[in-house]
Amino acid sequence: MSDTKDKAQSAIAFVESDSAMGGVEFSTLYLAQHLDDSCWIPLVICPREGDLPVACQAAGVPVRILERPTLYSSSIRVSGDRRVPNPLAWVWNMGAILASARNLVLFLKVERPSLIVTKGLFAHIYGGLAARWAHIPCTWHLQDFISERFLGVYRRVFGLLVHRLPSKIIVDGSSIARQLPESIQNQISVIFNGVDTDVFRPGLDGRQVRQELEIPLDALVIGHVARLTPWKGQHYLLDAFAYLASENPQSYLLLVGAPVFDNDTYERLLRRRSVELGLQNRVIFAGFRRDLPQVLASMDIFAYSSVEKDTSPLVLLSAMAAGLPVVAFDIEGVREVIGDQGLLVPVAQTKSFSDALGNLLVDENLRRELSSAARLKAISNFSLKQYVLAMQEIFATQIQPGYDS
Repeated sequence: MSDTKDKAQSAIAFVESDSAMGGVEFSTLYLAQHLDDSCWIPLVICPREGDLPVACQAAGVPVRILERPTLYSSSIRVSGDRRVPNPLAWVWNMGAILASARNLVLFLKVERPSLIVTKGLFAHIYGGLAARWAHIPCTWHLQDFISERFLGVYRRVFGLLVHRLPSKIIVDGSSIARQLPESIQNQISVIFNGVDTDVFRPGLDGRQVRQELEIPLDALVIGHVARLTPWKGQHYLLDAFAYLASENPQSYLLLVGAPVFDNDTYERLLRRRSVELGLQNRVIFAGFRRDLPQVLASMDIFAYSSVEKDTSPLVLLSAMAAGLPVVAFDIEGVREVIGDQGLLVPVAQTKSFSDALGNLLVDENLRRELSSAARLKAISNFSLKQYVLAMQEIFATQIQPGYDS
């Protein structure tokens, strides 16, 4: 990076916590791809090989692998949802943070970027330490909630770090901003995620996806895209579909996604549940897909079943841009982006979710009305161009005057 950077450009190092592709990682890829290359040179730093480095390379975004020690869970499950602290993991993880920070500092001293942007909770800590030691401004792009376990000790520790490590904080939802101390609220900017509304748009052909997945072309498809994990609520969606399946024999449920960061226990539970409900031929598990625009085009309705913590989720914005009518659980992060341009139902209320989906299945005019409203809102509020411009404005304020990188 240091050999190629023009004097008019500033180099940004994006420090990632993971190399698998989730919403945080997709937001990095979209941003790094579309930064104004007359002003910025991006570099994505990943902890290992994986889908994100591959996607960056395919998009022409420079990427480097800086391996870091494995982290271990800071708590142990003892029964049901009850967990107890794991002090050995805390000690190990602290050592891993310091080792990762030292390794990153050595890299930064060679590459000398103008700005560090950290992504993911672990990266915020070790990336923030490294930036501080290397005397480089650091922006935290915070897209995760901080756990309130163990009487809020995690949140208190994070509150201390947030005063010392970042020079600026960007969050993708108001609820994330509110979890941070009142004393640093003036350092926080809320910037919703953005998607390319030319890539995600109505009118694409989803027939090939249907044929590949053996879904009849005349079926009405309720679709869902997310990693398979309990807080994404696919079990609620599956049960909601069971309520309406017999009265709507032409309907199918398409679940797109893989466990990604988790093991496959939850996926196996979902598959078993679909068999118990007698719906194994009408519930399609499509796994992780790289052709999301065409996958969304194969759907008639988009169901978003997250039950907690999602803020401006990229896949929801993509579905809105694609002109899909949306039914979702009424969590704050979803309500903040969709407003009254979709159908929101009480969280975890399976029958209410089913009723809303059933209404859309039988009411083509309502589907058309919500489709148009979702598309218009995506264009006006959540375009990739708006997102990139807003991020660049924040980055520009963090570059130190006269900084020689």
